Amino acid sequence: MDTVATFTVYEKYDGFSSLCNSLLTSSENTLTECGGYVLSSFEDGQTVVLTDTLADLVERSFLISELTEGDYDISVAPLVSLWNIKQNTVPPSASDIEKAKALVGYEMLSLEENRLTFSLNGMGIDLGSLGKGWAGDEIVKGLVSNGIDCGIVDLGGNIRVFGNNPKNEDGTFHVGIKDPNDTSSIIGYVKVKNTNIITSGAYERFFEYDGTVYHHILDPKTGYPSNGDLASVTVICSDGAVADMLSTALFVVGKERGNDVLDKISEYYPDVCAVFVSTDGEITTYNTQLYGTD
Repeated sequence: MDTVATFTVYEKYDGFSSLCNSLLTSSENTLTECGGYVLSSFEDGQTVVLTDTLADLVERSFLISELTEGDYDISVAPLVSLWNIKQNTVPPSASDIEKAKALVGYEMLSLEENRLTFSLNGMGIDLGSLGKGWAGDEIVKGLVSNGIDCGIVDLGGNIRVFGNNPKNEDGTFHVGIKDPNDTSSIIGYVKVKNTNIITSGAYERFFEYDGTVYHHILDPKTGYPSNGDLASVTVICSDGAVADMLSTALFVVGKERGNDVLDKISEYYPDVCAVFVSTDGEITTYNTQLYGTD
């Protein structure tokens, strides 16, 4: 998954490393079973047959897209490929961005049972914004089924905690949220059990060109990196894929509309909460009374 994975448990387990490696490999294989994290079309009207798991994930992504009015869009793959933030050092041209943006729009996708159809040649879906969140949940299922009662799965900062933490009387895990303006510092902690804690921030992957910073969280409507009022968003939700998508979506939506979007989404996922950190350092929260914060 192109990241460092860390597993923490509080009991001795023979063959633990092998078990973790097996669960990671299984999750990776499931996410890439139909051709990789990015599935692309090479002709108008092309159909890809998805596995049950991927079809379910795409269906959930459509819900998040609808509730955010397209500010989250799984079909952003052409823009992600064009910007290639991990390797590029120069932003793409405005004309190339417009061409790629014309291929983005979840409304141009259709999903019937397991058959995903792309309207246009060159469209694609990118599972990167939900893959690790989903994998965290699946890996925990595997650990529990092997008799491991509690622990932490950390997939490159995507945190999934499960069971009762034996180090705290109330069984909670205290998970720190990085200061996006100084990633060596923690702005606070959330006290959680059996859930996902996933953060998106402009500090994660970026390049600088001609005095401007270009980060990896793209706005599907403008075709450019999101340029809002947030430095990071942390989402807490028992559904890892949803938490992963929402952290991206809310970063693009911004603080002003963020609470309205969360109000809509909480009708489907009532345990969802969020911590917003603005570019000016202000911290605001949504629904965190469900948990505890310091």
